[in-house]
Amino acid sequence: MNIPGILTAGDSLSWVDYAFSDSLGSSVDSGSYSLAYSFRGPIAAAGIDVVGTVKGNGWGFTLTTAQSAAMNVGATPQTWYWQAFATKTGVRITAGDGSLYVKPNLSGLAAGSSLFDGTSPAEKILAAIEAEITARATGGMTLEYTIGTRSLKKEPITALLALRTQYKLIVSRERRGQQIANGLGNPGRVGVRFT
Repeated sequence: MNIPGILTAGDSLSWVDYAFSDSLGSSVDSGSYSLAYSFRGPIAAAGIDVVGTVKGNGWGFTLTTAQSAAMNVGATPQTWYWQAFATKTGVRITAGDGSLYVKPNLSGLAAGSSLFDGTSPAEKILAAIEAEITARATGGMTLEYTIGTRSLKKEPITALLALRTQYKLIVSRERRGQQIANGLGNPGRVGVRFT
């Protein structure tokens, strides 16, 4: 399936899927089958279904701006899941499934209705790890304690430091990827000119 993996809510999205073979090796093409996508996500009542139009021996799809805008669920990115299926009289074949990462449409959010936090999950985890390291360094170094029948055991500081290093790398990769996607070049690449 050729559907892109990222969408900003409110944008239109078009793609083409080509003929494929079923589990027995038989051709599944637009001459014999219809192909459709069903999208389901974090809104219980919202479901979006898109039916393909014939494009050669494949199918063309368009997720309209109105359909995409319905995927705008507040100020945080959401994952919507899709399933593609081919049908003809008496036959249904699941062609594929996956997820679509839907970024919020900031202009589609009511002004003043919600704050926007554009940090990634990895950035949030890194901030939590650093807050825990700071708390431990400023007096919360107790790793284990028991009160009555309840006990709590925290990770040793060395494990937190290793986890922080791991998440710093993840965040660095995300930021580098975003810079490249924004056309700012690879910050890890240095240009050299010899004259």
